[in-house]
Amino acid sequence: MRNITGSPTEGDDFFDRPQELSRLLQQLEQGANLRINAPRRVGKTSLDLRLCERWQQLGRKAVFLNVEDKTDELSFAEKLLDSIMAAGLQPDRITGIKLWIHNTRKTLGLTKISAGLELELGSGNEQSTLAQAIEKVFQQIETGGIDVLIAIDEMPEVLLALSKADNGPQRVSQLLHGLRALRQTYRRHIRWVFFGSIGLEGFVEERLLGKTINDLTPFSLDALSVTDADLFLERLGSCNSLPLSKEIRDQIITRVGWPLPHHLQIVFHAMRDLGAVQADQTILDQAFARLLGPEHLTEFDTWRQRLEEQFTLDLAATAKAILNHLCQHAPGRTRTQCLNALMRRQPNTDPLATEEQLASLLQILQRDGYLIESQGRYAFRSFLLRDYWYRRYIL
Repeated sequence: MRNITGSPTEGDDFFDRPQELSRLLQQLEQGANLRINAPRRVGKTSLDLRLCERWQQLGRKAVFLNVEDKTDELSFAEKLLDSIMAAGLQPDRITGIKLWIHNTRKTLGLTKISAGLELELGSGNEQSTLAQAIEKVFQQIETGGIDVLIAIDEMPEVLLALSKADNGPQRVSQLLHGLRALRQTYRRHIRWVFFGSIGLEGFVEERLLGKTINDLTPFSLDALSVTDADLFLERLGSCNSLPLSKEIRDQIITRVGWPLPHHLQIVFHAMRDLGAVQADQTILDQAFARLLGPEHLTEFDTWRQRLEEQFTLDLAATAKAILNHLCQHAPGRTRTQCLNALMRRQPNTDPLATEEQLASLLQILQRDGYLIESQGRYAFRSFLLRDYWYRRYIL
């Protein structure tokens, strides 16, 4: 098990999560399509890659695709078709569709694509829309009789980019309805899993499109338990020539506050980066100080950047204001205290509108892993993220 701090982990580097894998497989076996609800950095992609591996070991086909950089229906379709082809499914039909797509792109040149799934491909008797071409692929997969798992990572990123394009809201709705129709029509042998750093549920709720994913069974994935986090650190130390005593492992877990695999990895990496040959209290203190130093704060910047990508400028500013307030109060604050902080920031705003906005943002920030609510108080889930936020915006 290597000390990997950026990329998803596979093979021997993956810290097995047998209970979660068993639950996922069980639900898929029962015919469910899934959306994995989990905060970022919890290990969704690594788990899904292992799920695909297990699915293939059962003699089935698994299609995995990351669509983070896709910004329209055509690029999304290309990625989907490429991934299906890579899994050995329907290469002949897909080759023809890919040729149509290539020629369509060549014809369009640099013109923005605004036709969405109704974009026409081919000519003459072979002419069809993009949606019809994709459906023909799924028809053949279904009649092939092989069980297929399609795992799509970062789907909300595509939808977010699409929502900002020409006719964005209409095209987002059309794409979501189109995917739902595929899931509903071809359900005997095809299963779907959606997951990503931005919650799909929050995205569709905000746009009143909840019915487009109401067939997806929610599956919750959290950080490691304290027991698993301890085993994770023990294995990480022994595999990388820096054994961690029980006392040091306990301190890391306590100081991290919420044992995300990624956060455990970066703490261990900071210790190794200091040239440690023995893990002791001094090295541990230096590692945390290093992680939260100015030169390493970018390690956590994706948490800030996601707010700016996910929300409008005004909503992102309000979300940051909530986090700015809470990072100064480790035990947490009540909703009323958070509301008062927002009202002091903008005293001329409507209190009822601000309260409604606060309620929505608190829910999203909890769902995305920033905050946790306990006995009516809201606080940062991750002590590392809280300290980062304080140093980034307050100190």
